[in-house]
Amino acid sequence: MGTRHRLAAVVLLIVTWPPRIHTQNINQNIGGTAQNPTINQVSPGQVFSGTGNNPYYGVNLVPFGPEAGDLMVNPSMLTAGMTIDLYMFFPYYGGLYNYTTISVNGYLGFATVLDQGPTINVGPETTDWPRQEDPAMIAPYLCKQQVPQQGNPARRAGVYYRLLLRQSLFGRESNSNLNLGGTLQQNAFFGQAASQACPGTADSYVRCDSNSDYFLDQMMIWVQEGVAGGAMFRADAAVVVTWYNTASAISGRSDIDAGQTGTYQVVWLTDSTARLSYVIINYDRLGFDAQDFRGNSRSGRCRAVFNGGNHTGTVEVDPTQPYKNTPKVLAQRSGVPHMVRGRYMFRVDDVVRPAGCSNKTGGTYPIMIYPNIVNMLGDMTVDVNACCLDRSQTYIMMIEEREVATCQVINSAIARCSLPRIYDWGTKTVYFQPESRGANDEKAFVGYIYFVPPTLDPMRLDIGNIYEWYKNPMTNYLMPITWYPRNFTNPDILTNGNNMGVRISDDSMYGVQLGLYIIGYREFKDDEIKKFRPEYRTLARITTYSNQNNANYRWIPQEEVINTNQVQQWYLTDWERMHTLYTYRVGFFKLAPINPNDQNGTQLLPGLVSAPISLHWLWTPDNQQFTTLTLNQQDRAQRVEFVKEKSREMCHDWYDEDGAQWNFIRDTETNTSCPCIETQALLDLGRFMPHPRCSQMFRDITCTTVIGSKNCYMSSSNIYASYAGGGNTFNNVDTNRFMTHYGQVCCYDESGYLMQTPYQPVIKTQREYFYNPGYPLRAYEFGTAPYMGQFEVPGLSVFHNDYMPYFLCCKFADFRCQMFYWRRPSSACQQYQPPAIGHAQGAGVFQTIDNDKFIFNEPGVFNFLYIPQSVRTPEVRIQTRLERYPNRKVDFGLLGRYISQYELVQPTNATVITGIALEATGTERVIIMTRKDTRRFRYRTNIIVGNILRYFDTIRLQRFRGVLIYVNNVERGQPEIYVVLEEAQIGVKVTESYALDIDRLPNYQESMGILDIQVSVPPQYGVRPDGDKTQEMQYRQLYNLPRVSGLIRPYPDQTSGSLNDGLTLNDVNSDAYRQQIINNYLVLGSGESGSQQNTAGTLNQNMPQDNMFTTSKDEDKQFDVFPEASMRSEPVYKTAPVFDTGSYRFVPQTGAMILQLLNTCRDLQNNPNTDLQPYQSIATLSYGLQCPDDPGSVLTECGDSVACLYDYALLNSKILGQEEQDAWNMFTTDRALAIRQCKIPFKEMWLVSSVISLIG
Repeated sequence: MGTRHRLAAVVLLIVTWPPRIHTQNINQNIGGTAQNPTINQVSPGQVFSGTGNNPYYGVNLVPFGPEAGDLMVNPSMLTAGMTIDLYMFFPYYGGLYNYTTISVNGYLGFATVLDQGPTINVGPETTDWPRQEDPAMIAPYLCKQQVPQQGNPARRAGVYYRLLLRQSLFGRESNSNLNLGGTLQQNAFFGQAASQACPGTADSYVRCDSNSDYFLDQMMIWVQEGVAGGAMFRADAAVVVTWYNTASAISGRSDIDAGQTGTYQVVWLTDSTARLSYVIINYDRLGFDAQDFRGNSRSGRCRAVFNGGNHTGTVEVDPTQPYKNTPKVLAQRSGVPHMVRGRYMFRVDDVVRPAGCSNKTGGTYPIMIYPNIVNMLGDMTVDVNACCLDRSQTYIMMIEEREVATCQVINSAIARCSLPRIYDWGTKTVYFQPESRGANDEKAFVGYIYFVPPTLDPMRLDIGNIYEWYKNPMTNYLMPITWYPRNFTNPDILTNGNNMGVRISDDSMYGVQLGLYIIGYREFKDDEIKKFRPEYRTLARITTYSNQNNANYRWIPQEEVINTNQVQQWYLTDWERMHTLYTYRVGFFKLAPINPNDQNGTQLLPGLVSAPISLHWLWTPDNQQFTTLTLNQQDRAQRVEFVKEKSREMCHDWYDEDGAQWNFIRDTETNTSCPCIETQALLDLGRFMPHPRCSQMFRDITCTTVIGSKNCYMSSSNIYASYAGGGNTFNNVDTNRFMTHYGQVCCYDESGYLMQTPYQPVIKTQREYFYNPGYPLRAYEFGTAPYMGQFEVPGLSVFHNDYMPYFLCCKFADFRCQMFYWRRPSSACQQYQPPAIGHAQGAGVFQTIDNDKFIFNEPGVFNFLYIPQSVRTPEVRIQTRLERYPNRKVDFGLLGRYISQYELVQPTNATVITGIALEATGTERVIIMTRKDTRRFRYRTNIIVGNILRYFDTIRLQRFRGVLIYVNNVERGQPEIYVVLEEAQIGVKVTESYALDIDRLPNYQESMGILDIQVSVPPQYGVRPDGDKTQEMQYRQLYNLPRVSGLIRPYPDQTSGSLNDGLTLNDVNSDAYRQQIINNYLVLGSGESGSQQNTAGTLNQNMPQDNMFTTSKDEDKQFDVFPEASMRSEPVYKTAPVFDTGSYRFVPQTGAMILQLLNTCRDLQNNPNTDLQPYQSIATLSYGLQCPDDPGSVLTECGDSVACLYDYALLNSKILGQEEQDAWNMFTTDRALAIRQCKIPFKEMWLVSSVISLIG
């Protein structure tokens, strides 16, 4: 080669050599507009891929490599994986992880991965867990891979990682580390300068400086642009892992030289509280479909998957046919096409939910909707992630049984839908698709929205202490108002057709003028339809506000004040202000963008509404026209007197109006008379529930209508009337009950006795007299289906008909409270009959609803309670799953050295309840399960309704079809759940680990995973609370009552008189009843082999034999593809098959066996000379493995409590034994109090009165 050619080669090398990359450089493509991935793309044989200001990553990758602060996984640890410390907890699929294992095989793992053989199998379908590992992992491209060790010397290949933390986590605000050379104040907590706090961590891959803050801010913009509701997420930490130029595991040199390599990336984000977590996956290039030579797939294609681990379910990144045919398509398609190709987003803190958009055309695909809890009054917008959108198309959201919502395209991944008024309370299934319908295939996108009344809406407008609005005079004429500015967008930007270049992250979208409107509600006579109907009318615009749209208000609420002396614009005429205004007893605020074309307040734009408030602050004498912002003392006094006089008139008007209505007290008192003492109300789960606003049990005592009461309870469903035909006679014996719109409220004093209105003083020495009993409601607080007529609207009807009259008569007017209580007398409890109550707790300790007491252990699914359908009652089915509790002595640290994977879960001979499934005729199916081990952190239980996992941390009282579910939020993790079958009036209380505060137990990282179940059966089913069944068969035939049976009532056809009998050692797994219970109530195929002796297919006492945990109702089968299907169908404590055979088989422990075990173990513990005998130490070790840790304390601390003795010995936990003893004693005492009205000599009177209440 000549000199000229050599010089040209040198020049070419200099020109093509990549430039130096500085550490401070951040990819300017982050958050930018979409780029064409075909422009300047490098051919596969060249050195680098992609374009941008950094040649080492493509347009869709974030910066990586040594220049960005990454470390590279050591080549010797590529296959097995390199475990790194995350220095904080990242939530993923219900677990919390402060570490992760990075492998060249395309995953971030959180447990040991079985990579033997050609394929890495994960998930319930392909692993035999726990015999084989099923690790939790984030796998952007799961298959056997390698990092090329030879080849083009300029090619960089490897796995890179880094951790970025926000500076504020270390006590400094953003941008505080810019001046690293300056003098900063010493941080006493870290003992070093705050600027060096993050660099002082043990590993150099951790970054917390201005660049990390900027990077996290950019990732939040990405999430906001691609995820519905992403604007609510604040990223405080990120893990970035990049697989660069990896090749298939057995690829040849020709594959690598041909560019058949893969470059992809995971960005895992979380906030400082570890509550929200998102994953962004970037695919730059995928050059192979599988790990085989030349890219064939004889051993299975690569997978892009999220695996929850331990058979909790899997979620594919792109469950479409093109992906199934060739996974390489992931780099060509995108979940956010408006941003870049090859990018996908997911929310992963709990069960993984896909965000962005999808190209799936068949089957069922979950929609992400924010907010998915919406006010039933509608006039709101929700953001939707569903199919990938085209601006030339029109999209709609079909709402089950309601109107269609129109949607606007924000970008290719997010649509914004305007909801109409729904007039319903509960979950509605929604479907998202193009308007053209049949011309397109996008029918797969299904989701749900939960519609709530304004009184329970967690997203409602915050206007301060609600009950300040119910005082006359108001304590302050300036009232606070608070909202989050990002809840409002400028409607002009979205409706003028010029929003092509507007991004959700653009602050200009949120600059809008907001109007605060007051809307009145009344139920008035419509002369056109000749009926009373609800009316919502905009009365006035109080004021206007400018929505703050700067970056500081992305998470900070905007705080303003409402001047109650000011009205900016009335929408009433002068005559209407003097007359019609006073027909609106109650109203609410609405904050919405101002519509310039709306001059009379009839076309308000979507916005936020407040809770119901009184409108008396709008009442003014003739000489006050809201012309000044302040009032003098004389004007204020004049207004107070005017409100008193007007309230007196309105009280009289209501008294006459209500007197003309049907006398509903006969229905409330006959069918839902109040319990006489609070203990009865507490245990009557099917008919009463703690008042959501007036109960110390839920630590919410805000309502001022019952000042002086300690706890209030309300009817848990609409009152069912039970009369027809000839009235209260036996002429209507075969008529059905029907639902009314009435409700009941019962309040109890500090002694637990029912407060009654006759004791309310006529003349009070103080206005706020501390004796305000509960009273029945003409309009049930939770509304009545179809939620759109008089007395039916949830929240608003009860305020109009029941609560506001109380304020008008008892608070605003003088000496008129007695008139109110004449119309609303409290219940006197004469007609109350207690329910039959049962309890199952701990390791199979049962107190049945007919007062039998025993301990029963057997793994399997059992019919817990079954009531066949009769003329007057629906069919009720309740099943429970009993599983062998794992041996907590097993040391997981011995995995791989002394024990194998399958030996981690070794079962004991004690069974506990891990799940309950219940439904009635016409209701949703509800399944409640304890979560699996290592996943009981934020949530300790799963609540699955209609095959969809429901969450109760935002709204704790939810209503579904025929079912009411509420949780006690006092303890973290929803460990106390109440379920009410409304028509059946059967209630169930489910408690996980006795609802203990696990945060206060230093020896427990998570709860114990044991469910207790309490069930309440009302008297109309003929089950006596005291357990007497001597004449039950006669009454069952006489009144055509259903047969109530199940594990909680195993002997419905036998007589018993065990009211005062206790639990003895002879009642522990006694052979006298064990096999009878198994044969009668065990669901076929659910227990261990050989446990059931009857022939398969033979029904037992007409018991249903379908397993409610593994089967689905027809309307719910479309959701079987969701990952929660694995969570409900799989056992919580699944064991390897070896533990079902041989010496490991389940052996029920009788009372004598437990006592012998404890005595022998105590002797071994107390006799040190035992081990000195020849060969004795070996025998002691063999026997001692079955002993509890401290057998002496078991006998000492439990005393004669058999329940405590059994649980303490077999579960090897002192706290579980003590809690079992406390729960047993408490339930026994409460039950004796609750049924004390039911006396044996009056049993015929009791049953006849109960049946009359049922049939009239």
